[in-house]
Amino acid sequence: MTKFLTTVRSRGSRRVEDSPQQAVGSFKKPSLMVAILLSLFVFACAGSKPARHIPRHVSAGSKQMQKGLEWHKKGCYRKSLEYFFRAYELYSASDLLDGVAMSLNNIATIYRITGNYDGAVSFFDESHAIYSELNDQEGAVKALSGKAATLIHAGSLDKAEQVIEEASQMLSPGTNKSLLIPVLQNKGVLLIKRGSYEAAEKVLTTCLSRAKSLDPVHMASLHFAVGNLMLKTDRHTDAIASFEKALFIDRELGFYKGMGDDLFSMGLAYIKLGQDKKAVESWKRGAKIFALIDQAKELHETMKHLRKTAQKAGVDISVSEAFVERWRQGRLYESPCGD
Repeated sequence: MTKFLTTVRSRGSRRVEDSPQQAVGSFKKPSLMVAILLSLFVFACAGSKPARHIPRHVSAGSKQMQKGLEWHKKGCYRKSLEYFFRAYELYSASDLLDGVAMSLNNIATIYRITGNYDGAVSFFDESHAIYSELNDQEGAVKALSGKAATLIHAGSLDKAEQVIEEASQMLSPGTNKSLLIPVLQNKGVLLIKRGSYEAAEKVLTTCLSRAKSLDPVHMASLHFAVGNLMLKTDRHTDAIASFEKALFIDRELGFYKGMGDDLFSMGLAYIKLGQDKKAVESWKRGAKIFALIDQAKELHETMKHLRKTAQKAGVDISVSEAFVERWRQGRLYESPCGD
Protein backbone atom coordinates (compact mmCIF):
# COMPACT_ATOMS: atom_id res chain seq x y z
CA MET A 1 0.00 0.00 0.00
CA THR A 2 1.35 3.36 -0.87
CA LYS A 3 0.42 5.21 2.23
CA PHE A 4 3.31 7.50 1.69
CA LEU A 5 2.54 11.16 1.56
CA THR A 6 1.62 13.30 4.53
CA THR A 7 -1.75 12.46 5.99
CA VAL A 8 -3.46 12.39 9.33
CA ARG A 9 -5.04 9.14 10.38
CA SER A 10 -6.38 9.58 13.85
CA ARG A 11 -7.27 6.18 15.23
CA GLY A 12 -7.57 7.71 18.62
CA SER A 13 -3.82 7.91 18.87
CA ARG A 14 -3.29 4.65 17.04
CA ARG A 15 -3.65 5.36 13.38
CA VAL A 16 -0.88 6.49 11.07
CA GLU A 17 -1.19 10.20 10.49
CA ASP A 18 1.62 10.88 8.06
CA SER A 19 3.33 8.71 5.52
CA PRO A 20 6.73 8.36 3.92
CA GLN A 21 7.47 9.88 0.56
CA GLN A 22 7.95 7.57 -2.36
CA ALA A 23 9.06 9.80 -5.18
CA VAL A 24 12.01 12.10 -5.51
CA GLY A 25 10.86 15.65 -6.02
CA SER A 26 12.43 18.66 -7.69
CA PHE A 27 16.10 19.42 -7.13
CA LYS A 28 18.24 22.53 -7.01
CA LYS A 29 21.69 21.40 -5.86
CA PRO A 30 23.14 17.96 -6.79
CA SER A 31 20.05 16.50 -8.42
CA LEU A 32 19.11 12.88 -8.91
CA MET A 33 17.06 13.63 -12.01
CA VAL A 34 19.83 15.79 -13.47
CA ALA A 35 22.32 13.01 -12.84
CA ILE A 36 20.09 10.48 -14.57
CA LEU A 37 19.44 12.70 -17.55
CA LEU A 38 23.13 13.54 -17.84
CA SER A 39 24.09 9.88 -17.85
CA LEU A 40 21.55 9.16 -20.58
CA PHE A 41 22.86 12.10 -22.61
CA VAL A 42 26.44 10.83 -22.35
CA PHE A 43 25.47 7.38 -23.51
CA ALA A 44 23.34 8.83 -26.30
CA CYS A 45 26.42 10.62 -27.67
CA ALA A 46 28.36 7.38 -27.71
CA GLY A 47 26.19 5.54 -30.21
CA SER A 48 22.81 5.32 -31.93
CA LYS A 49 21.39 2.73 -29.48
CA PRO A 50 22.57 3.74 -26.00
CA ALA A 51 22.26 1.45 -23.03
CA ARG A 52 19.93 3.06 -20.51
CA HIS A 53 22.43 2.90 -17.66
CA ILE A 54 21.94 4.71 -14.37
CA PRO A 55 25.08 5.11 -12.27
CA ARG A 56 25.12 2.86 -9.21
CA HIS A 57 25.61 5.76 -6.81
CA VAL A 58 22.40 7.26 -8.16
CA SER A 59 20.28 4.12 -8.08
CA ALA A 60 21.57 2.54 -4.86
CA GLY A 61 19.73 4.88 -2.49
CA SER A 62 16.52 4.60 -4.48
CA LYS A 63 16.61 0.80 -4.29
CA GLN A 64 16.92 0.89 -0.51
CA MET A 65 14.19 3.51 -0.30
CA GLN A 66 11.83 1.35 -2.33
CA LYS A 67 12.47 -1.64 -0.08
CA GLY A 68 11.70 0.51 2.94
CA LEU A 69 8.47 1.68 1.38
CA GLU A 70 7.41 -1.87 0.58
CA TRP A 71 7.77 -2.85 4.24
CA HIS A 72 6.13 0.34 5.43
CA LYS A 73 3.04 -0.20 3.33
CA LYS A 74 2.48 -3.46 5.22
CA GLY A 75 2.94 -1.81 8.59
CA CYS A 76 6.29 -3.54 9.21
CA TYR A 77 7.93 -0.46 10.65
CA ARG A 78 11.12 -1.82 12.18
CA LYS A 79 12.02 -3.43 8.89
CA SER A 80 11.22 -0.31 6.88
CA LEU A 81 13.31 1.86 9.21
CA GLU A 82 16.41 -0.19 8.48
CA TYR A 83 16.08 0.48 4.74
CA PHE A 84 15.31 4.17 5.22
CA PHE A 85 18.56 4.49 7.16
CA ARG A 86 20.40 2.64 4.39
CA ALA A 87 18.92 5.03 1.84
CA TYR A 88 19.94 8.02 3.94
CA GLU A 89 23.53 6.82 4.08
CA LEU A 90 23.73 6.21 0.34
CA TYR A 91 22.08 9.52 -0.57
CA SER A 92 24.39 11.33 1.85
CA ALA A 93 27.47 9.68 0.36
CA SER A 94 26.39 10.80 -3.12
CA ASP A 95 25.36 14.29 -1.89
CA LEU A 96 21.90 13.87 -3.40
CA LEU A 97 20.09 16.38 -1.23
CA ASP A 98 16.57 15.58 -2.34
CA GLY A 99 17.12 11.92 -1.44
CA VAL A 100 18.63 12.93 1.89
CA ALA A 101 15.56 15.06 2.68
CA MET A 102 13.19 12.29 1.64
CA SER A 103 15.03 9.74 3.80
CA LEU A 104 14.87 12.07 6.79
CA ASN A 105 11.14 12.58 6.26
CA ASN A 106 10.54 8.84 6.11
CA ILE A 107 12.66 8.08 9.18
CA ALA A 108 10.76 10.80 11.04
CA THR A 109 7.48 9.18 10.02
CA ILE A 110 8.53 5.85 11.55
CA TYR A 111 9.73 7.60 14.69
CA ARG A 112 6.33 9.28 15.02
CA ILE A 113 4.45 6.04 14.54
CA THR A 114 6.58 4.24 17.13
CA GLY A 115 6.27 7.04 19.69
CA ASN A 116 9.69 8.70 19.41
CA TYR A 117 8.13 12.15 19.10
CA ASP A 118 11.22 14.23 19.92
CA GLY A 119 13.26 12.34 17.34
CA ALA A 120 10.50 12.67 14.77
CA VAL A 121 10.26 16.44 15.20
CA SER A 122 14.03 16.83 14.82
CA PHE A 123 14.11 14.75 11.66
CA PHE A 124 11.11 16.54 10.14
CA ASP A 125 12.81 19.87 10.89
CA GLU A 126 15.99 18.75 9.16
CA SER A 127 14.01 17.46 6.17
CA HIS A 128 12.10 20.74 5.98
CA ALA A 129 15.32 22.76 6.08
CA ILE A 130 16.78 20.85 3.13
CA TYR A 131 13.60 21.03 1.09
CA SER A 132 13.42 24.78 1.74
CA GLU A 133 17.02 25.19 0.60
CA LEU A 134 16.13 23.29 -2.57
CA ASN A 135 13.05 25.52 -3.08
CA ASP A 136 10.99 22.31 -3.09
CA GLN A 137 7.63 23.59 -1.82
CA GLU A 138 5.92 20.23 -1.99
CA GLY A 139 8.59 18.50 0.07
CA ALA A 140 8.64 21.35 2.58
CA VAL A 141 4.86 21.17 3.06
CA LYS A 142 4.99 17.40 3.53
CA ALA A 143 7.66 17.77 6.20
CA LEU A 144 5.57 20.39 8.00
CA SER A 145 2.48 18.19 7.77
CA GLY A 146 4.40 15.27 9.26
CA LYS A 147 5.69 17.50 12.05
CA ALA A 148 2.17 18.72 12.79
CA ALA A 149 0.90 15.13 13.02
CA THR A 150 3.71 14.32 15.44
CA LEU A 151 2.93 17.28 17.66
CA ILE A 152 -0.75 16.33 17.69
CA HIS A 153 0.13 12.84 18.91
CA ALA A 154 2.50 14.28 21.49
CA GLY A 155 -0.28 16.51 22.82
CA SER A 156 1.47 19.76 21.81
CA LEU A 157 -1.66 21.13 20.19
CA ASP A 158 -0.72 24.82 20.18
CA LYS A 159 2.59 24.07 18.47
CA ALA A 160 0.82 21.78 16.02
CA GLU A 161 -1.62 24.55 15.15
CA GLN A 162 1.28 26.90 14.40
CA VAL A 163 2.88 24.34 12.09
CA ILE A 164 -0.42 23.69 10.29
CA GLU A 165 -0.80 27.43 9.76
CA GLU A 166 2.73 27.63 8.37
CA ALA A 167 2.00 24.79 5.94
CA SER A 168 -1.34 26.34 4.93
CA GLN A 169 0.33 29.64 4.07
CA MET A 170 2.58 27.83 1.62
CA LEU A 171 -0.38 26.40 -0.29
CA SER A 172 -1.86 28.30 -3.21
CA PRO A 173 -5.56 28.07 -4.23
CA GLY A 174 -4.70 25.67 -7.05
CA THR A 175 -2.60 23.35 -4.88
CA ASN A 176 -2.72 19.65 -5.71
CA LYS A 177 -5.37 17.95 -3.57
CA SER A 178 -2.93 15.24 -2.52
CA LEU A 179 -0.94 17.98 -0.80
CA LEU A 180 -3.81 20.14 0.44
CA ILE A 181 -6.08 17.50 1.98
CA PRO A 182 -3.48 16.05 4.39
CA VAL A 183 -2.93 19.55 5.81
CA LEU A 184 -6.68 20.02 6.23
CA GLN A 185 -7.00 16.57 7.73
CA ASN A 186 -4.33 17.43 10.29
CA LYS A 187 -6.43 20.44 11.19
CA GLY A 188 -9.53 18.27 11.55
CA VAL A 189 -7.76 15.83 13.86
CA LEU A 190 -6.40 18.72 15.90
CA LEU A 191 -9.92 20.03 16.35
CA ILE A 192 -11.10 16.57 17.44
CA LYS A 193 -8.35 16.47 20.04
CA ARG A 194 -9.55 19.83 21.35
CA GLY A 195 -13.14 18.67 21.49
CA SER A 196 -14.22 21.13 18.77
CA TYR A 197 -16.28 18.47 17.03
CA GLU A 198 -18.52 20.71 14.96
CA ALA A 199 -15.55 22.59 13.51
CA ALA A 200 -13.71 19.30 12.94
CA GLU A 201 -16.66 17.90 11.03
CA LYS A 202 -16.74 20.91 8.73
CA VAL A 203 -13.05 20.45 7.93
CA LEU A 204 -13.30 16.69 7.37
CA THR A 205 -16.46 17.11 5.27
CA THR A 206 -14.49 19.52 3.10
CA CYS A 207 -11.77 16.89 2.77
CA LEU A 208 -14.30 14.25 1.71
CA SER A 209 -15.84 16.58 -0.86
CA ARG A 210 -12.42 17.02 -2.47
CA ALA A 211 -11.25 13.46 -2.10
CA LYS A 212 -12.36 11.88 -5.38
CA SER A 213 -8.88 12.16 -6.88
CA LEU A 214 -7.09 10.88 -3.78
CA ASP A 215 -5.19 7.62 -3.89
CA PRO A 216 -6.52 4.71 -1.79
CA VAL A 217 -3.96 5.33 0.94
CA HIS A 218 -5.28 8.79 1.68
CA MET A 219 -8.89 7.71 1.29
CA ALA A 220 -8.48 5.03 3.97
CA SER A 221 -6.83 7.57 6.24
CA LEU A 222 -9.63 10.04 5.71
CA HIS A 223 -12.36 7.46 6.35
CA PHE A 224 -10.64 6.51 9.57
CA ALA A 225 -10.46 10.11 10.73
CA VAL A 226 -14.17 10.53 10.02
CA GLY A 227 -14.92 7.29 11.87
CA ASN A 228 -13.04 8.56 14.89
CA LEU A 229 -15.07 11.78 14.84
CA MET A 230 -18.30 9.77 14.66
CA LEU A 231 -17.11 7.70 17.61
CA LYS A 232 -16.36 10.82 19.64
CA THR A 233 -19.78 12.28 18.91
CA ASP A 234 -21.73 9.11 19.77
CA ARG A 235 -22.75 8.31 16.20
CA HIS A 236 -21.56 4.77 16.54
CA THR A 237 -23.34 3.21 13.57
CA ASP A 238 -21.83 5.89 11.31
CA ALA A 239 -18.45 5.27 12.92
CA ILE A 240 -18.62 1.58 12.05
CA ALA A 241 -19.54 2.43 8.47
CA SER A 242 -16.48 4.69 8.15
CA PHE A 243 -14.17 2.14 9.77
CA GLU A 244 -15.55 -0.51 7.40
CA LYS A 245 -14.63 1.69 4.44
CA ALA A 246 -11.11 2.15 5.79
CA LEU A 247 -10.86 -1.60 6.45
CA PHE A 248 -11.97 -2.46 2.92
CA ILE A 249 -9.25 -0.25 1.44
CA ASP A 250 -6.57 -1.39 3.90
CA ARG A 251 -7.41 -5.01 3.14
CA GLU A 252 -7.12 -4.37 -0.60
CA LEU A 253 -3.78 -2.62 -0.07
CA GLY A 254 -2.42 -5.22 2.32
CA PHE A 255 -1.78 -2.69 5.09
CA TYR A 256 -1.77 -5.04 8.07
CA LYS A 257 -1.34 -2.41 10.77
CA GLY A 258 -4.18 -0.38 9.29
CA MET A 259 -6.48 -3.40 9.31
CA GLY A 260 -5.70 -4.04 12.95
CA ASP A 261 -6.42 -0.42 13.84
CA ASP A 262 -9.70 -0.44 11.90
CA LEU A 263 -10.87 -3.57 13.67
CA PHE A 264 -9.88 -2.24 17.09
CA SER A 265 -11.87 0.94 16.57
CA MET A 266 -14.86 -0.96 15.21
CA GLY A 267 -14.84 -2.97 18.42
CA LEU A 268 -15.06 0.23 20.45
CA ALA A 269 -18.07 1.33 18.41
CA TYR A 270 -19.80 -2.05 18.81
CA ILE A 271 -19.36 -1.83 22.58
CA LYS A 272 -21.04 1.57 22.60
CA LEU A 273 -23.96 0.02 20.71
CA GLY A 274 -24.22 -2.79 23.24
CA GLN A 275 -23.19 -5.38 20.65
CA ASP A 276 -20.59 -7.19 22.73
CA LYS A 277 -20.31 -10.30 20.57
CA LYS A 278 -19.56 -8.24 17.47
CA ALA A 279 -16.95 -6.34 19.44
CA VAL A 280 -15.37 -9.65 20.44
CA GLU A 281 -15.21 -10.77 16.81
CA SER A 282 -13.60 -7.50 15.72
CA TRP A 283 -11.00 -7.67 18.49
CA LYS A 284 -10.25 -11.35 17.82
CA ARG A 285 -9.44 -10.49 14.21
CA GLY A 286 -7.43 -7.43 15.17
CA ALA A 287 -5.47 -9.22 17.90
CA LYS A 288 -4.35 -11.91 15.47
CA ILE A 289 -3.09 -9.30 13.04
CA PHE A 290 -1.19 -7.42 15.75
CA ALA A 291 0.37 -10.68 16.99
CA LEU A 292 1.46 -11.66 13.49
CA ILE A 293 3.15 -8.33 12.79
CA ASP A 294 4.65 -8.08 16.29
CA GLN A 295 2.84 -4.94 17.45
CA ALA A 296 3.14 -5.59 21.17
CA LYS A 297 1.52 -2.42 22.49
CA GLU A 298 -1.51 -2.69 20.21
CA LEU A 299 -1.80 -6.41 20.93
CA HIS A 300 -1.78 -5.85 24.69
CA GLU A 301 -4.50 -3.19 24.48
CA THR A 302 -6.67 -5.28 22.15
CA MET A 303 -6.38 -8.43 24.26
CA LYS A 304 -7.28 -6.47 27.40
CA HIS A 305 -10.55 -5.35 25.78
CA LEU A 306 -11.13 -8.74 24.19
CA ARG A 307 -10.80 -10.81 27.36
CA LYS A 308 -12.98 -8.52 29.42
CA THR A 309 -15.75 -8.39 26.82
CA ALA A 310 -15.59 -12.10 25.95
CA GLN A 311 -16.04 -13.00 29.60
CA LYS A 312 -19.00 -10.64 29.87
CA ALA A 313 -20.59 -11.98 26.67
CA GLY A 314 -19.86 -15.63 27.45
CA VAL A 315 -17.77 -16.13 24.31
CA ASP A 316 -15.01 -18.75 24.22
CA ILE A 317 -11.84 -17.18 22.81
CA SER A 318 -9.43 -19.95 23.84
CA VAL A 319 -8.46 -20.89 20.29
CA SER A 320 -7.66 -17.30 19.36
CA GLU A 321 -5.74 -16.85 22.63
CA ALA A 322 -3.67 -19.94 21.90
CA PHE A 323 -2.66 -18.72 18.45
CA VAL A 324 -1.97 -15.19 19.68
CA GLU A 325 0.32 -16.53 22.41
CA ARG A 326 2.08 -18.81 19.92
CA TRP A 327 2.69 -15.96 17.50
CA ARG A 328 3.66 -13.56 20.28
CA GLN A 329 6.46 -15.96 21.14
CA GLY A 330 7.63 -15.90 17.52
CA ARG A 331 6.41 -19.41 16.74
CA LEU A 332 4.91 -18.84 13.31
CA TYR A 333 5.51 -20.25 9.85
CA GLU A 334 4.48 -17.24 7.79
CA SER A 335 5.40 -13.81 9.09
CA PRO A 336 3.94 -10.86 7.16
CA CYS A 337 7.02 -8.88 8.24
CA GLY A 338 9.49 -11.68 7.47
CA ASP A 339 12.00 -11.79 4.62
